[in-house]
Amino acid sequence: MITILKRGARLMLRNKRASLEISIQAIVIVILAMTLLGLGLGFIRGMFGDITKTTSTISEQIRQQITDDLLTNDKKISFPKTQIVMDKGGSDVLTVGVRNKEDAPLCYKILFDAIRDENGDPFDAESWFQYAPGADDDCETIAPADAVVKNVRIKVPKSDIESVSYFLQFKVIDDDVPPGDTKYVYASQDFFIVVRG
Repeated sequence: MITILKRGARLMLRNKRASLEISIQAIVIVILAMTLLGLGLGFIRGMFGDITKTTSTISEQIRQQITDDLLTNDKKISFPKTQIVMDKGGSDVLTVGVRNKEDAPLCYKILFDAIRDENGDPFDAESWFQYAPGADDDCETIAPADAVVKNVRIKVPKSDIESVSYFLQFKVIDDDVPPGDTKYVYASQDFFIVVRG
């Protein structure tokens, strides 16, 4: 009986030591996990900060390239792409440029005209574009021989749209010239938006 009691006491002591060791190991694991989590979050925060700085730098470089393109190539407008591929519900930002090649200030507006889809059907894309100034806004003025660069956001709707190619025109209109006059459209550029399903 005494032997059994001694064995039981030893087992209880071992169980207490084992449970104490497990508790200590659990605490060490939790501390290590919290430390690694903190380091990981710090690293990710730093990466996002770097990405934001890089995005700002790239945006400024694109703006400068468009301005240089307008001035060196003697263009009225600079539109970066002839084809834009997007998913339904997707969005993208384009940077466009306008240069006043006239001797007087240019009061201009930016428009995006939906011409037709690949089936030859008309479509409405007015809600796809977010930019300033719009067709109903007051015009903006550019001094002679000066250039401006604008960002335009394109967002393709998720529904009520087919996965086809759409033909559009980017237009800069001279607001001082009446519609129908040959000089009303200051400059234009054709482009396609290909929508994937």
